[in-house]
Amino acid sequence: MHETYYLDPPSGRLIVKRDGHSITRQIPKPVVLIDTREKLPFDFSRFPNWIAEEKRQKLKAGDYSVEGMGNLIALERKTLSDLITTLMQERPRFFSLCKKLAKYKWRALLVEASYEDIKSPYDADYTMAHPNAVSGTLDALEAKFGIPVIYASQYKPLAEEKAASWLSKHFTYWYLEKNGFGRVLQEGDL
Repeated sequence: MHETYYLDPPSGRLIVKRDGHSITRQIPKPVVLIDTREKLPFDFSRFPNWIAEEKRQKLKAGDYSVEGMGNLIALERKTLSDLITTLMQERPRFFSLCKKLAKYKWRALLVEASYEDIKSPYDADYTMAHPNAVSGTLDALEAKFGIPVIYASQYKPLAEEKAASWLSKHFTYWYLEKNGFGRVLQEGDL
């Protein structure tokens, strides 16, 4: 039997250098905002090098945002079962949400499933949805609304890591640009 093994997340932050010197310590860590309607939110406490803290707040769109960037960034999260239910039974409401998300400069739909999970047959007792319909709808949403789909993992700690990394990186580059450091990726930034 093959046992799956995952590496721990990086222990450091995104390294940012300007003029040959690290400025990483000049950049604050983001405060992640979690929508008050999120029933079982991600736990970002495992990522103290990326995230300063979490706060609960009602968000206009998405399940996660960053303090100070409320009108710029939104991350919507769906488990595989929630995604299927939403696409098959709550389609108009979800499309309305996508219209709101599309107004954000940085937005994404994080799916707690791999593309392999999306394309695998679903339990017939659970849903009559076809994997090709789900996959095609996600592609259409991305094309119509410009919302990238992030295929993460059904293993919650990996999905949390992906969300923390995505929010942290977008905050860092926004902060750099806002404070005159430039948003340009440089070799030393990675």
